[in-house]
Amino acid sequence: MKTRKILALSMAVATMVTASTAAFAAELTPSSTTGNTEVTANIQASGEISYVITIPDKVDFGTLTPPETDTDSFKDVPYEVTAVNIEGLSEDQYVLIRLKDKDATEEDSQFYLTQKTSPNTKFIYDVYNISPIENHYSPLASVSMTEPNGYFLVAFDKIGAKTTGTLRFNQKQLYGKDISEIAGDYSGTMVFTSSILTF
Repeated sequence: MKTRKILALSMAVATMVTASTAAFAAELTPSSTTGNTEVTANIQASGEISYVITIPDKVDFGTLTPPETDTDSFKDVPYEVTAVNIEGLSEDQYVLIRLKDKDATEEDSQFYLTQKTSPNTKFIYDVYNISPIENHYSPLASVSMTEPNGYFLVAFDKIGAKTTGTLRFNQKQLYGKDISEIAGDYSGTMVFTSSILTF
């Protein structure tokens, strides 16, 4: 996964998911005794920029439950974005990563979990660029989204650099609601976009 321009990736955020084997792994078993591995390489022309940034395939809040009282009840889940490879950047260049909700607009740039069988039933979750969350930090969507590709997350210039952020769901949103009406599986999608930033 290499590019010289913008690379757009998405991450599913689901509350109920099943475990799965990573797509890049293969297994040899008594019933399947052989397997193939693709070996790849790349030769670049001098001065070309390439990079590989990894984002999570999925982040799972697990089971959400309403609090017993009308008070904050946060459920936090960390996520990581890592610069696996960066080549060809000049000293004044960075790989810029932005993110937003799939359906974000300038008027509504919040991040949502939406019930899969009832799209009108949805709840907000917050995205932070830090983990653990400290008191003086605000979620990215606490201000208006001014760029079409979303909120600034991080700028990388070194291989191995990474940032750890947090997704936070306040279960207070569920307090006093009829659980039978809102029960079900929820999901949302965050879109990560990368580009080259030059100062």
